[in-house]
Amino acid sequence: MNRRDFLRMGAASLLGLMVGSREIMRVEAAAYYEPMIYKWFFQFTEYEPRKATEFLVIHHTGFPGKDKDSTAADIHKFHQETNKWAGIGYHYLIRKNGMIEQSRRPDMVGAHAQGHNKTSIGICLAGNFNLGKPTDAQMDSVKELCRWFCQKYHLNPREKGAIVGHRNLNDTDCQGKHLYKRLPEIRQFCCES
Repeated sequence: MNRRDFLRMGAASLLGLMVGSREIMRVEAAAYYEPMIYKWFFQFTEYEPRKATEFLVIHHTGFPGKDKDSTAADIHKFHQETNKWAGIGYHYLIRKNGMIEQSRRPDMVGAHAQGHNKTSIGICLAGNFNLGKPTDAQMDSVKELCRWFCQKYHLNPREKGAIVGHRNLNDTDCQGKHLYKRLPEIRQFCCES
């Protein structure tokens, strides 16, 4: 039994003492929690409020020739110093160990998918998934994060375009073949509650 199921069963048992079974299902679905997120407070010169969240975009860091772990701070510095950008473009980065790092404020426009930033949240997994594969910890974290966002922003993961890969929007091989083929698994997880 995983941690999520254990917590759900415990909560359902406690609630069962107070309410009927139909009420348990309603309360349990409404009480889904925010995943544990490490929040960075990077400074950006350009910040614009995002007025809508219509979909989630999955990325990989994709450093050439290397399937390596990176921190949000590493990518922020690289984007500023090497690319001369305002900073990291993704809202969230998921490390190889599964740690979720918030890099941009989630209510602000990102810089991760040209032409689609004003209505999306960018989620990046550290690694080059044309070379390597996402870790189990990364997959667990991206599933939890996407499910939380689907619930928070009332996105239907069954609808085409609710959770997409960067390559679905722009001419790129981002998020790598090994992560791209796992998008259906992420969508399916978000449907389960």
